[in-house]
Amino acid sequence: MVKSAALSLFFLLFFYGCAEWDLGLDAKNGGSPPPPPVQETAYPFSDIPIPSGFSRDDSKSFIYESGSGTVKVAKIVFSGWENLGKVITFYQNEMLNKGWTLVNSIKHKNYILNYEKEGWAATVILNPNYGRTIIEIQAGPK
Repeated sequence: MVKSAALSLFFLLFFYGCAEWDLGLDAKNGGSPPPPPVQETAYPFSDIPIPSGFSRDDSKSFIYESGSGTVKVAKIVFSGWENLGKVITFYQNEMLNKGWTLVNSIKHKNYILNYEKEGWAATVILNPNYGRTIIEIQAGPK
């Protein structure tokens, strides 16, 4: 009898706890999921996305932009604690969503994705680094 009472108490607490789980719904938005986070971009290229959680390494980055903004050239470096495979998938999907076309990809010690868009070219180099992923983006006119 003591075992069945303890077992009943366990199930009662377990299922009560389950009812309190957060299912990713936001009570402020009437129970709908919260809006997706704002995606960072490789400024000045607003059409080159950066995965969330990555930070720019300004000491390794270079950006040139003309006063009119018609000429932009950049080498921008980011790093973050994300799995290389997830970052590769991110770029394979998100660059296409931003209107870029994959020209080719190269895998050696790192992963190189070459893209082009009307009048522009971008190279995304992904390097694994002891659990971190380093993203180097080189972009400019064709």
